[in-house]
This record gives sequence, structure tokens and C-alpha cells, in this order.
Amino acid sequence: MIKKTFLCLFMALLFLPSCAQKSRSTETKIIVMKDSLSQDSGLPQFPKEKQVSYIVHMNTKTPYELYLDDILIEWKNESGFSESVELNPYLLQNGKHTLKIRYLPRQSSSDGLLHPTDIITNKDTKWNIYFIELKKDPIDALGYSEPIDYQKAALKVIAPPTSVPYWEQEWKIEVNNLPYDLRGWRDGEDLSQWDKEELEKEVVSFYNHLRSLLHEGKITEFMDLNERLDYETGISVYDTPEIYESDYHENVALLTKKCVGHMLPIDNYVIKLYDGGKLIALEIPDGKYKHWSALMSDHEKYGKSGWGIKIYKPRGEKEFVAIR
Repeated sequence: MIKKTFLCLFMALLFLPSCAQKSRSTETKIIVMKDSLSQDSGLPQFPKEKQVSYIVHMNTKTPYELYLDDILIEWKNESGFSESVELNPYLLQNGKHTLKIRYLPRQSSSDGLLHPTDIITNKDTKWNIYFIELKKDPIDALGYSEPIDYQKAALKVIAPPTSVPYWEQEWKIEVNNLPYDLRGWRDGEDLSQWDKEELEKEVVSFYNHLRSLLHEGKITEFMDLNERLDYETGISVYDTPEIYESDYHENVALLTKKCVGHMLPIDNYVIKLYDGGKLIALEIPDGKYKHWSALMSDHEKYGKSGWGIKIYKPRGEKEFVAIR
């Protein structure tokens, strides 16, 4: 399923099955669904009271990059947004996790630096970051049940002492109430130990295979390669079998419409390793599309779309696997 889950905690929450185009150029993060629930036990269903979601809500004042356990999960090249990011797709299990944010200079910065007042101007004009545990409730007007204690959920934001190219902060967060425990990429090889040329050759080959499938209209084959990805993500966001199946058909239509005959060559990329070298991705290195997936389409009607995936190499297996 093509899904980018945001929560607008100060207004009604919208959980959309797909990511709508904001303009002719958009970053679309892809979670693909398989036509049948072929995993051993099907898609597990948890009672509503167990469906806990962990959210980071931000009132942004600068561009930023957001990392969970050393994995880039969200970024913005602009500032002034009030937005929320669901962490569940990258939370494999309960326990302690590390949240990090990299504050970046404003686009209007005259010297290209991040200034202390960009982070905290005064008590009313400043960055705010909240780590929130909630239970989704589509019946409620806000989209979640039970009140949120924002004072308790606030993470302390510290401004840099002087002007700097960027500024980072880390927090240790505790996750205790997930009802699932996912394999994810925990059994992945440490790709940072590989020969760099060999690693690049294999990863680019895998991405080119995905590109060929999309370009040639072999959408079902593309989805088949993402079975682990879609199954685990479906669990983490508490999809029902009905939603799971419905998303599959929506994705077939979307991928067919935007990708067939419109995939760009994979020739502009940087290799990014995440989570201690277990995850790897090919990303656009700079410019307007920095951090977008190198797996991109460009349609005369729909513009550019980046089909973002992160892959890993299970220990003892020959092939890479798309996992998020």
C-alpha cells in the first residue's frame, strides 16, 4: 500500500490509504500489498484496546531530518509545518529506542547557517516535539481516543549555542505496549563490512530489477518481491484483511498509471546505510529531490514520483529483500 501516515493532532486525523499528489512533483513512499494473505498465519488481528500507535508530533520552524534508531524516516526541505509521523512501521518490538532530529538551516538563511533563534525565538515561537502514545479511533472526530497530555509528551528542545551548519538532538524513548514483535531486518548482514564496489554492484542490480518490472508493467511481480515488507507493515499499522486486500488493487492501478513506460534510469544516487549497516537504500544525493528514492518515475501528466524502499540482506540468503 502506498501510505504515508501523518496525524494532525490539533485537528481531525486522517488515515489515508494512499498518498495524494501535492503537486506535479511528489515523494511517494510505497508499501505494496500482496493479492492473497499467504503468510503462515494470515494477517493477525489485535483487539482495539491493544492497537497502540506511537507518534512524533512536531511544530517545525526549520527544515529537518527525523531518524528513529539511525533510520531516516521523515524529512522536510521547508519549514513552518505542524505535522505528525507514525513510528510503528519502524518499531519492530518493545524496548528502548533512539529518536534523533537534525535541524537544518532555513532556506532564507543569508549565510547558509542555522541560528539559535531559528530553534527558539521566544517561549511562543520555537520548535516543539512531542512523543505520544495513543490508540486510533476512526469513530472519534479527532481520530484517536483518550486525551493527550502534551506537557508530559514534550521532548526538551535545545538551541545551538552559536550559528552552525546543522544541529542534532537525540532522545531515548521507551516503547512498552506494542502487541506485536516483528522480525524485520534484525537478521540482516552488516553491509558496512562489505567491499564497497561489490555492495554497490549488487544493490544497483536489485534496484534496476525493480525498475524494469515497473517500467515493463510487471506490477504483480514487483509486488511479490515486497511480500515481507507489506505483511510486516500491515501488522504494524493494524490493517484489517479487507483493507489489506483493497490496498493491493489500488496499488496495482496507481503503479500502472504512473510507472509503466515512465521509469527513470538509476544513474543519480548515493548509497545510504542505516541501523548499523543492516538497511540500505539508493537515494537522490542533493537538490530538490534529496533523500528521494533513486527508483523514480516521471510522467508528463503526473510529474515525478519517488518509490521509496529500504532493503536488507538476510544472513545466509543470496538475495536482497525489500523490508520497508
